[in-house]
Amino acid sequence: MWEKNGLVKRSTQNPILTPIEDHWWESRLVYNTGAVQLGGRIYLLYRAMGEDHVARFGLGFSDDGINFTRLVYPVFFPETEYETPHSSKINHNRERGGVEDPRLMMVGDTIYVIYTAFHKMCHLAMTKISITKFLNMVDESEKFLEKDLSKEWNSTWKRVGLLFPHLFEVPEMFSRNSVMLQLQKGLHILFYRIHKGDILVSLSSNPEGPWKDKSIPFLTKQLPWEMERIGISTPAIPVSDNGMRKFLLFYHGVEERKTERNLIKVYHLGAFFLSAKIEDKKVVLKTERLKHPVLSPERDYELENEWLLSVGVNAVFSCGAVPVGKDTIYIYYGSGDTNISLGRAFISELLQQEKITEICEIDRTLF
Repeated sequence: MWEKNGLVKRSTQNPILTPIEDHWWESRLVYNTGAVQLGGRIYLLYRAMGEDHVARFGLGFSDDGINFTRLVYPVFFPETEYETPHSSKINHNRERGGVEDPRLMMVGDTIYVIYTAFHKMCHLAMTKISITKFLNMVDESEKFLEKDLSKEWNSTWKRVGLLFPHLFEVPEMFSRNSVMLQLQKGLHILFYRIHKGDILVSLSSNPEGPWKDKSIPFLTKQLPWEMERIGISTPAIPVSDNGMRKFLLFYHGVEERKTERNLIKVYHLGAFFLSAKIEDKKVVLKTERLKHPVLSPERDYELENEWLLSVGVNAVFSCGAVPVGKDTIYIYYGSGDTNISLGRAFISELLQQEKITEICEIDRTLF
């Protein structure tokens, strides 16, 4: 059922989701999935690509978190200018545009999704749906599994828009990899990255923003396996450390590794614990970053794929993790940008690892 070694123990059923040749919109790739748990059921909102090289989101659901039922149509697809492929990308032999890398966060009775909108460049965007409407659409979809409800799904989401609209017209500039966390009512924090820089942080009174880019560094490249680039991976999971409230987040670090034939970029999965002290004029964030990756591409299904090898990349890449029980986390990750796999980690084991402690102070008056 589970491998025995490593901080993240892979499911022996990996990969748990693979492309379906008969589904035109997900016939080539399925990967990089967001995850949310509602009523004891786990839902995956996953990135998919078919023969037209346009990214859309599919939906899967499971009672055990391992065996998933998938809808036969996409539930979210390009609609706005910032999501649809630019004319310069139409004949591109890789991704041409669309919606990518969803991260799901619940605030109150709403599911917020931060995703990458790919037009000419990639830019962060947000959409939302009420939990009630989401579950109603799931019920309707299950009643009529063969009926195409993709348009109904796409219209049920309410697009909030680009997180940083001022960047949309900046040549060769892009933003990616973002999650939002409610620290307390009326105070929300956004982790994000612009271009290939560090993980930055912003504050807002509303989960929808507006978000100001003040270029405040939160997590910087320090460790050997994250020096090429770094980015947030999964939304925060509340945990308890000897009675202290913290959050567990996973992030990715990229290492440039020389081989006999070429230079390979290796995407690793790392983790850190976050605690926050909220004052009138500032927010003090304390991070405890694990020194070593918790997951690296090592298995055949993570390595042996022409899609990434052709551009010199090995990757495990997560956008979603959910708690299953008091001490267990299920981590869903894209393996080799080709399929979706599952790993299991224990909070108690992660807390015991060697860490680097850092402090980030945010001036609330800037926002």
